[in-house]
Parts: sequence; C-alpha cells; structure tokens
Amino acid sequence: MAQSPGLLNDIHEKNSRSLFYKKPIKKDNYNLDTDYDYSHQENRRRDLLNRQKESRSAVVNSARAILEEVLLSEGECDEPATIDNQYRSKRNKLYINTLMLSEWMIDVPENFCDEWFMLPCPKGKRALIVARKGKTQVFTRRGIKIIEFNSALPGGNYEHHSKNNTILDCIWVKKDQSYYVLDVLSWSNQTLLDCDAEFRHFWLSSKLEESPEFSEQSKFNKYPFVALPKIFCNENLSDFVHNLSPNLPLDGFLFYHRKGFYMNGHSPLVTWLKPFMISEVLGISVPPELDKKPEGYLDFTHYILSKSRRKKILESSNELQMDVTVNEDCEEE
Repeated sequence: MAQSPGLLNDIHEKNSRSLFYKKPIKKDNYNLDTDYDYSHQENRRRDLLNRQKESRSAVVNSARAILEEVLLSEGECDEPATIDNQYRSKRNKLYINTLMLSEWMIDVPENFCDEWFMLPCPKGKRALIVARKGKTQVFTRRGIKIIEFNSALPGGNYEHHSKNNTILDCIWVKKDQSYYVLDVLSWSNQTLLDCDAEFRHFWLSSKLEESPEFSEQSKFNKYPFVALPKIFCNENLSDFVHNLSPNLPLDGFLFYHRKGFYMNGHSPLVTWLKPFMISEVLGISVPPELDKKPEGYLDFTHYILSKSRRKKILESSNELQMDVTVNEDCEEE
C-alpha cells in the first residue's frame, strides 16, 4: 500500500531514537502485510514470557516428546536434494518449520539492558543440523534434506557416540565452508528446548570450546562448527561491534531475551537489526563500513515495509522456492 508523502515527511521529521524506543508501529499508520502481527511487540513479549512460566511442565514434556521422536524416527527422506530434484524432493515432516525465526526490533525492549544479549549473524543459508545414528544431516527450514556427512557432533559419525543425537540451529557460509552456530536444541541426547536462551548459549559455548575437533576439518568432521561471540546489552555494544572480526561475513545482529525458550516459528523474544540500522534504532556508533545504507534507503520503517511486501510476493509466486538465505530465516522482513 503506497504511503502518503505527508505521512513519510512526518516520520522523517521525528528523531529516530524516540520514534522506535518503546513505540511500536501503529496498525492504523501502516498495513504490515506479513504472517505475524508486528504491533504491540512489547506486550507480546510479556505475554509469551508469562505463558512460558505458567506452562513450563508442558514445555518440558513437549521437548522430551520431540527428542524421542527424533531418536526413534528412521527419516522420511533418505536422499539429499540435488539441483535436479530439489523441487521434487520429499520433505521430512519432522523437521518442517522447526527453526525459531526472529522479528524486526520494532521497538527497543523496556528491559533491553538488563534482559537481552546480542549475537552477530553471518550472511549465509539457514540450516537445521541433525546429528543422529552415526550421520549428520542438514535440513532447510522447510524440512528438505540437502546434504549428509560425518561430523564430530555427538551422534554425527559411526566412530564416536553414534547412539547420541544433537540438533543445532546454524548458518552455512559457503565461502568459509563452515557452519556458524546460532543456537542449540539438543546436545548428546540432552534436550535444551526447555532451557532459557542464556543457559542454552552458555551450554553451547562451553561444549564447542571443550574440544578443538568441532572447529577443525577432519575425517570425522567434514565442516567446522564455529561458535559466535555474544555480548550482554548492559555492556559496551559499540566497542563490541567495532571489534568484530573483519573476516566474519556479517549480515546483521540478533537480540535474544535471556529467559526466552526455543520455539518454532516467529518469536518476539528474538529480534533482528541490519548493521546499518544499529545507530538509528539503538543510538550507538558502528564502523563506517557497517553503516552503509542500501540504495534508496529512507529509514528503518520504510525499509522493513518494502522488504515485507517483497517477501510476500516471492512466497506467493513460488511456494517451493529453495531460497533459505538468512534474509528469510534469521531476520524477519
């Protein structure tokens, strides 16, 4: 829906930080044509946290059931998809829409400094890694198996711990031939779906740092699994951004609420910003190379609206497209 020049001019005249801090986009101002409701993001965060507390036992039971199903299943799709058969490939129903998807940070959370941490997200393809029964399989968010190989993950090869299972949420970066690990669903038969984000990431960092075999290429680990740095939002975010490795192919930043559980689908407890939005939304400085705006960029609001519409058109025109870039899976337009 085209916006009136007057409305856009009014937005440009406002200070960007005051515009977004605790002020969600109004539904009567914009038609957010997406598959979830952007409005009242802070309210949805509180509601979700309350539901997690009230139904923790149900979450624990559900997590155990999912893990047991993975362990007992034989897999519905034994052959990985190829260029020729990717659109005909049978999806594994067990892994369809398993990944947790972020939302744009429409409003800065009220407890941003105390309850959130930030993670750099590399540019690549989203991947669900399932290591079980002596092999490691990679699935898209739509449940399509794309590759199988040996890994050092528990359950990932026949030589070591083949009876275990591990499930990771990763980004595949082709240039590095590596999987960057965003999150963990289970590790060595231990489910973490009933654990909050702070504990999951602590566990993940500890396990990946325990042994160099995970980050090295070898006979039993075809592709490295790389841990990502994180910072709590009560620390100096600007220094963190300035000190990021220039070798990391950065696509944006993910923000996790410390107490959020891993859930499939969109979650207001995981939000997302592009690097060039950081100064506008959070008011912190970033290196000049990260602050470069795309051509035609007006402001944060205009950008996410145009991305949302474009995504909707693409999905409508080709529902089976294999586009699983981080723009779909890590950020949410």
